[in-house]
Amino acid sequence: MMKMLVHKLRVERSVSAFHYLTVDAYLSAVPFYEKNGFLHLTKKDEDEHTRLMYFDMMEIAE
Repeated sequence: MMKMLVHKLRVERSVSAFHYLTVDAYLSAVPFYEKNGFLHLTKKDEDEHTRLMYFDMMEIAE
């Protein structure tokens, strides 16, 4: 899914209708999202079961 979004934003620039992609990631999935360029939204959820993360889609659209 990430590869499809990256492709659409690079090739079909007019399809982007959002700036940020956000996820509420389970702790086991955090490394996957980090590997794909997602950043943590806050440190307040460090001890929770999930972490809020975001990716700036405009970084890949350039």
